[in-house]
Amino acid sequence: MQAFWEILRPFNCLMASAAAIIGLLIAGIWDAGTALIITGAVFLITGAGNAINDYYDRQIDAINRPDRPIPSKRIRPKTAFCYSIALFAAGCILASLAGQISLVIAVFNSLLLLFYARDLKAAPLLGNLSVSYLTASTFLFGGAAAGLMGLLANQIPFGLSLLVSMSREIAKDIEDMEGDRLGGARTLPILAGERAAAALAGLFGLAGVLLSLLPRFGRAYLLMVAVADLLILFAVFKVIRGDASGSQKEMKKGMAVALLAFLAAALLP
Repeated sequence: MQAFWEILRPFNCLMASAAAIIGLLIAGIWDAGTALIITGAVFLITGAGNAINDYYDRQIDAINRPDRPIPSKRIRPKTAFCYSIALFAAGCILASLAGQISLVIAVFNSLLLLFYARDLKAAPLLGNLSVSYLTASTFLFGGAAAGLMGLLANQIPFGLSLLVSMSREIAKDIEDMEGDRLGGARTLPILAGERAAAALAGLFGLAGVLLSLLPRFGRAYLLMVAVADLLILFAVFKVIRGDASGSQKEMKKGMAVALLAFLAAALLP
């Protein structure tokens, strides 16, 4: 049973669920029952995405991550595939309880996670965009419980998360250039060059900073998002200077503080 829990990457699932709950709060819904439905649906679908990703990456993981459940033979590949499909189905059924829009987002994200793991991961930029959308869409999923107005209320969190995630995804590709080139991958830095990719990563980061200043979420939000913006700007500086690894770390910190800023916006409007 431990392997079935491990393949979900529960910490990542909980972080995605937390972003969805913040989206729910920003939309103005404080119902505990709805929050439990949103948390469960996001946890299940995120876990399913991680499991299906491990299924398609099992040959690579046999070399790079032999301790993972499939290459370590604690879970059979076919079992992992069926497990992920069952989780996708359960997550979508749970999402339907939160409303029609929530169900549409859940089904779309489930299909995207499947196609990403199977086909899109190797596609330059499109793979990065898929991951960034999936990361950012947790805010939309949470807000969708309030209908169209809930989606509109989460435009800024969604946009900021999308832009900053794109910056971080490109920085990750820059960091992995040598291994990707040896493995025959066709990532953006390999196709366009490291400097061009770093410049694009910087532009996405700067766009995220500018977007974060648009909403009027209150003083607490502004104070916290200012800290997040400084971290993101530092990450942009690092990626431009050729430190992709350091940029990723700072970007991750910036995203974490931005998440707290949006929580403050929801709790202290």
